[in-house]
Amino acid sequence: MATNITAGYTPATANDTTFNYTKQAQEEGYNQLEAIVISVILIAIIAGTIIGNILVCVAVCLVRKLRRPCNYLLVSLAVSDLCVAVLVMPMAMIYEIKGSWIFGEIVCNLWVSCDVLSCTASILNLCMISVDRYYAITKPLEYGVKRTPKRMIVWVIVVWCFAACISLPPLLILGNEHEEKQEDGSKRTDVCLVSQDFAYQLYATMCSFYIPLAVMMVVYYKIFRAARRIVNEEKRAQSHLESHCYMEISVKNGGGPPENKISSQTSSPATNPARINHRSSTTSTNTMAVTLRVQG
Repeated sequence: MATNITAGYTPATANDTTFNYTKQAQEEGYNQLEAIVISVILIAIIAGTIIGNILVCVAVCLVRKLRRPCNYLLVSLAVSDLCVAVLVMPMAMIYEIKGSWIFGEIVCNLWVSCDVLSCTASILNLCMISVDRYYAITKPLEYGVKRTPKRMIVWVIVVWCFAACISLPPLLILGNEHEEKQEDGSKRTDVCLVSQDFAYQLYATMCSFYIPLAVMMVVYYKIFRAARRIVNEEKRAQSHLESHCYMEISVKNGGGPPENKISSQTSSPATNPARINHRSSTTSTNTMAVTLRVQG
């Protein structure tokens, strides 16, 4: 029997077996060099994300000028990104390199829920930050009074509760996908995917991406228009103030309208440098007096 097996094990069979094994390895993961390069890049991204977001949290906590209600949403955003870097990205890196899920169904369910929770919270924090900036620019006095620490904490809690409402249904009700059909009709049982239920996919994508994206686009467009309007109003006010100051200085110096002043200067036979310096210093003094009077 051993002789028959040995006789049947021809070089062609060995080559076919090696080819099938190599093809299967390529389908399941990367080769060694690719795995090393991808691992280094992803580890650098993970480390940078962790360090950067920790520094943001530490800066807001330690620097007194940064401990303001407007920065509570920034801390919430940093925490959500930190959760992505610590809880989601390392397992995603291993899953990507190996090409298969090796941690079991329970860890898969928790990992997918953490992924959806953290990413949704990050997007919603960005959306709330845009709304906060809009009211701070368009209604600075009124919104400055309403932006209390308690109100901003409530906003942060609402963001995380809404993100939990999107991430928990697959974990508690629907379940995630642990099987995947191949092209040849077979099934893989080493995958970890979020629930592919159509209703949940529609609900999750709309609430966690498209609606916040639309809100941010509209809000930032309004912020751009408000900022441009404020700049134009400041330019008009500055030009009006400069013209008013010029007319007042001309009247005080007895020069009359600009045309008469120019003609009187032209008709003078000679010009004394000391007199010019005295006149320019007097004009500067009058300008400073008018400016102080306007600011007061």
